[in-house]
Amino acid sequence: MSFADSASKLAGKFLRYSKDHNGMFLFGSAATCWFMASLAQTIGLITNKKIGKEEKKFLVPQEILDGTFNIATYAAVTLPLMGAAKMAAGKSFPSDKQVVEGAKTIAAIAGGVISSNIITPLLRNKSGVIVKKIMEEKNITPPPANIYDGKTFPNFKQRPMTMKSYINFTKNMPMSGSLKI
Repeated sequence: MSFADSASKLAGKFLRYSKDHNGMFLFGSAATCWFMASLAQTIGLITNKKIGKEEKKFLVPQEILDGTFNIATYAAVTLPLMGAAKMAAGKSFPSDKQVVEGAKTIAAIAGGVISSNIITPLLRNKSGVIVKKIMEEKNITPPPANIYDGKTFPNFKQRPMTMKSYINFTKNMPMSGSLKI
């Protein structure tokens, strides 16, 4: 059997499964996409010749940790939500499989929103503090940006703050539209 035949057969099974299990299809697709995106980002960081070794020592583990948090929090939040939605819909509509699958699908979407927009950023910030302490103990620190590009937080400790750098920094802040100097 050729690779194309195997892939076609697997795709057919996957599509038949997804027809009756929309919630699990959505869950599996989202988790797979997050894994592939994280893998692509990590490989991109590793192979980018414009990024120095010292920066890679910080950025690659950070990206791996970020991807792990995305997938783990999505699974930890979504699977229990889907189970609860299935149970609730099954009690209310025991003979309607479509309603149960619809409830699981809505739970998969809600789990994605909650995990990726609330829980993952909190975990990422907490873990960033821990990783930073570990790196400081090993005397590995992320190098500061050489030039302030107006998008990242300027490193005012190493360069004196000027009015121009402060104005450029505040122009890009979300709530600074009415700032007058």
